[in-house]
Amino acid sequence: AAAGRVPPRRRAPGETVLPERAPPGDGADPVARAIDAIKRWFTEGNIPVKIGVLILFLGVGALMKYSIDQGWVRVPIELRMAGIAAAALAGLAFGWAKRESHRAFALSLQGGAIGVLLLVVFGSYKLFHLLPPGLAFLLLVLIVGAAGVMAVAQDALALALLAIVGGFLAPVLTATDSGNHVALFTYYAVLNGAIFGIAWVKPWRALNLLGFVFTFGIGTVWGFLKYRPELFSSTEPFLILFYAFYLVIPLLYALRQPEDRRGFVDGSLVFGTPLLAFPLQAALLNGDTKQLALSALVLALVHVGVAWFAFRRLAMTLLGQSHALLGLGFATLAVPLALSARATACAWAVEGAALVWLGLRQQRRLPRVIGYLLQLAAGLSLFIALVDHRLATSTAEIIGTAPVAVFNGDFLAILLISAAGFISSALLRRESDTRAIAPLLLIWALGWWLTLGINEIDRFAPADLAVYWQLGFAALTALLSAEAARRLDWNELRWPALLALFIAPLFIIGTRAANPAGPLAGLGLAAWLGWFAASLRTQRNLEQTQAPALPAAYAVHVFTWVGLLAIQFSDLARDRWQLGVIWQVLFGLAPLALAFAGSLARWRALRFPLDADAEAARPALLGVLSMMLGIGWVLGLIAEGDPAPLGYLPVANPLELAQIGFVVALLYWFQLASREGNALIDAQSRAQSLAVIGFALLTSITLRGVHFLGGVPWESQAMMRSALAQACLSVVWCLAGLAAMLTGARRRSRPIWIGGACLVGLVIVKLILIDRTHLKDLYAILGVLAVGGLLMVVGWFAPNPPKQVDAEAQS
Repeated sequence: AAAGRVPPRRRAPGETVLPERAPPGDGADPVARAIDAIKRWFTEGNIPVKIGVLILFLGVGALMKYSIDQGWVRVPIELRMAGIAAAALAGLAFGWAKRESHRAFALSLQGGAIGVLLLVVFGSYKLFHLLPPGLAFLLLVLIVGAAGVMAVAQDALALALLAIVGGFLAPVLTATDSGNHVALFTYYAVLNGAIFGIAWVKPWRALNLLGFVFTFGIGTVWGFLKYRPELFSSTEPFLILFYAFYLVIPLLYALRQPEDRRGFVDGSLVFGTPLLAFPLQAALLNGDTKQLALSALVLALVHVGVAWFAFRRLAMTLLGQSHALLGLGFATLAVPLALSARATACAWAVEGAALVWLGLRQQRRLPRVIGYLLQLAAGLSLFIALVDHRLATSTAEIIGTAPVAVFNGDFLAILLISAAGFISSALLRRESDTRAIAPLLLIWALGWWLTLGINEIDRFAPADLAVYWQLGFAALTALLSAEAARRLDWNELRWPALLALFIAPLFIIGTRAANPAGPLAGLGLAAWLGWFAASLRTQRNLEQTQAPALPAAYAVHVFTWVGLLAIQFSDLARDRWQLGVIWQVLFGLAPLALAFAGSLARWRALRFPLDADAEAARPALLGVLSMMLGIGWVLGLIAEGDPAPLGYLPVANPLELAQIGFVVALLYWFQLASREGNALIDAQSRAQSLAVIGFALLTSITLRGVHFLGGVPWESQAMMRSALAQACLSVVWCLAGLAAMLTGARRRSRPIWIGGACLVGLVIVKLILIDRTHLKDLYAILGVLAVGGLLMVVGWFAPNPPKQVDAEAQS
């Protein structure tokens, strides 16, 4: 075996080795294939003959025209045309005779001769009026028929293509104004019958495609220019016949393939036929959506039957799947058509998704590109209709009732386009070379899904209930996206679900505006309960998919119910219970305090349904909640805080109890963080912050007591002028300073003692600058006396700062 092997030729120095050119596949770029075909035509086969025939062909035509213009040739035109025809027939006969010995030469010569004969007949009829239309048409048919027979006999596809082009152009070239469409389509039926017969024995895909393009192309042009509704009965049978031809021809093509390619699906015909024929059927029916829906149902049954035949009789799985998909598509399409959806847009969307699927199965780029473009065209078509408010016949015109939400043609048409985008994206994301396109199709599908919700809500939702519909649609979007992301392992769908969760707080304002009684009043309670049920399920699904932004989504979920309860409680306190401003504010802050306490204590009910992600969100949640409560706490320092209908008691009133409770919660948070090794601030900073907070709260409580018990107005100027207010502040501040100094001395903490001393020093400065102006007032005098007595106590018990610092006490 080794001896019989031919050794590879050694490459000479500097020689360039060109890679072998693979035959152009069906998945190649169409432009590249066309260029490659032209290049091969000029570089393969009998090149001189091809070029010579082209030159002769052009020369004959030019000579004919020039001779007429100059009048040089005195021979009658009849003889001249006959001579040219005779020369062409001679060349045709000679080419036929040489078909075995010089195949390339013979086929090129035959093609050129047939072209000349076609030109002679056309020129005799159109230019010189030597032949009547009927005879010219008959001669063209005979030439085309002869060329077709010769092509099949010699297995010459190029000759067959020339014949079929001539055949389809013959009635166009010999057209009159008679408008006999029955004769035209009968002739085309005969031509398609010939193509069908050739397809029975030859797998000539180019011939099939050419016949398909001419049949439906010329038919479409005729319909656009000449069709009238009264011609339906004489036109519909031909459309059905042509559809049947190009339904069966792909089956024959698949059967005639070599064994390794048997069952190959010609996607251009399998999907192109319904793609072009169904819009033509819609045009013939002239807006009769009932009949169009029936047509879609019939086509669904036909394609299901073909699919069954391909599966059971021909054992062609891919071809059967293609027709089954078309059957499903038409069955689905029948529903929106019955409810007046856009027929063409729906058909394009379904066909586009089917072509994407087929292109992936066959690893071909062209069907996929066509599928993308079809879906784009479907979307643009429907979008224009929506913008122009010129959608198809409404449900009311079909069933005699007003259209209802969901059960209307617009809804189902948009749903089909969105579903086609989702299906295409799902198919593409599993292929490595198409993953870049999958997100674009997903965005396209999501855009139409949003359009679906916006259109339905705009059309059918009452103005005062629209926000509840919007909330429900957002909840449905989050739920469906998260379920699909988990069940289909489709990570990109996590983002729509997360986005739907993130926008939930925006609906609080809308639901509050829709009902003055509060966002949870009336239908708001049911709408928000549905939202939270969907949100909890969405979070559970997203947790299983390990969504990256889930902690943030959980935090937004918490802030959503906090905001809802805050607004609702505040509205109840104002409108139903007729309470004052401070009660309204405190009721509004209560949900924030509840969420803060729950997060601080890690309540399981608050963290449901998450665990690790809720823990990850906990620091940020505590930080934001404490900041919001802190803002309320600071504003509470300057608030009057009238507890009516309750009486005022210092400290034991709603505002001050709430402020003290918040300070205690902060202390607990700081201590808890320190024990967990996540200290928020160091011990010294914590002590300083506590001192500032305590001083501010003590001052606010003192002034508020002066206001309610001493009758001083709650105004800054009145408090500054009030001897009672200034005396009480001096006494209270001095007591606080004394307590700090005593505590520092007992615990031997120098910073605490110094802090108390600073406060006492502040009191002394205040006495000098402010209180001395009120010494004519008893309250001022008593205040000064009290401060003096307290200072004496300090001098007795803690006159100096401790010399040693107990670190543990400081912490």
